Amino acid sequence: MRNEIRQQISMLVKLQDVELKIHRTQLDLSQVEGRTAELDAQLNEFISAVESGKADIQEITKRIRTLESDLQMNQGRIAKSQEKLRSVKTNKEYQSGLKEIDDLGAIGSKIEDEILAGMEQVEAANARVSEHQHRLNTQAGLIRTEKESVLQDAEQARQRLEGLTAEAAALADRISAEALALYRRVKSKKANGVAICSVSASVCLGCHVNIPPQMYNELQRVDRLKNCPNCERIIYWDEEQGRSE
Repeated sequence: MRNEIRQQISMLVKLQDVELKIHRTQLDLSQVEGRTAELDAQLNEFISAVESGKADIQEITKRIRTLESDLQMNQGRIAKSQEKLRSVKTNKEYQSGLKEIDDLGAIGSKIEDEILAGMEQVEAANARVSEHQHRLNTQAGLIRTEKESVLQDAEQARQRLEGLTAEAAALADRISAEALALYRRVKSKKANGVAICSVSASVCLGCHVNIPPQMYNELQRVDRLKNCPNCERIIYWDEEQGRSE
């Protein structure tokens, strides 16, 4: 009986160790999607900055072309007004023609100023695009490499999880139904997943509370599974620890 109980305890300890590894691996895998999404967002931010800058340049350039067309039409009107001025017969018509030319000239000057401002905006936008493109060229490779590494680690974790799951199932098959049910029941109540732990110097290493002396003595007989009266975890006497006490 003693050897049987000791073997059950050993299997439960191994099962717990494997299941804790399974839990940690599952946590790692649960973070993969978030991390890859974060890396994708970083890369898209750089790409969007470049594309947005190029779109701004196209829009400004389009506006400059429209202004240049307006300027050309205005210059045509000035030429017509100057031609018309040569054929006027009265001073009033002459003064009116001069004012028309002056007004068209003012309009032309305003258009030229807007064209100049647009060209300066294009220059500034080109500088921003160059900066964003440089950042993209520098960071894109690093981001893609990191994402690839994350995905490779995830694949390894999935393979490790498969092995751990199979190992846990094999261990569970070697544990009695009664002991396994007790372990599962206790584990379901523990946030950290620790359902079985040893006792050292009369102290439960699960909750760090002293157990009664009589129970400590009974543990050393290893005749049945016992629960800590404080935390209700399955407790056992570790012979290696016992010899060092």
